[in-house]
Amino acid sequence: MSRIDELLRGFPVIGALRSTNTKDLREEDLRFCPVYFILEGDIFEARRIVAFADDSVAFFLHLDLFGGIAPDEAGFLLLRELFPRVRGIISTRARTLALARRMEFMTIFRLFCIDSESLRTGLKVIQEVGPDAVEILPGIVFPKICRFLPLEGFPPVICGGFIRTPKEVREILKNGALAVSTSAKDLWRMNEALKECRQR
Repeated sequence: MSRIDELLRGFPVIGALRSTNTKDLREEDLRFCPVYFILEGDIFEARRIVAFADDSVAFFLHLDLFGGIAPDEAGFLLLRELFPRVRGIISTRARTLALARRMEFMTIFRLFCIDSESLRTGLKVIQEVGPDAVEILPGIVFPKICRFLPLEGFPPVICGGFIRTPKEVREILKNGALAVSTSAKDLWRMNEALKECRQR
């Protein structure tokens, strides 16, 4: 079992936090998922978000779209000191992910599946970096493209983007994804029901 598997503990919906859904964020919103992705913002916004959550919640930071911390060794040391509950880094950049791994953060490579060439290029990066997980975007297309992915021996797959209904979540999970990430707060509540289904 991968570290990402262990962290999710059978809860396959990850809350995606963007500026559009964090302005009215409440403490109870951060009780539905064990993992949340902070997809944009800066260190001040991250401090506000993390303060809402209890100690059991883990955060992953999309460092490409984040202000106030550079993707270098000093930046990762600062991140560990300021935000010990940030357990992992999300990026499209091989160098950022490689350094994050050396600094003992979990890593998620964001793979934009625009066409077959972008998929081929992404697969090369995955072989080079060996991330803990791959986030496929847009996740809604995963059931149609999963047959093009070498899923055996592949890092765990997370799907994000344009996922808006429980039916879409279930279809993606049924096709082999470990989890979905979504900014739709109503889908965060699916975790308990999905966990019960998997335990049957």
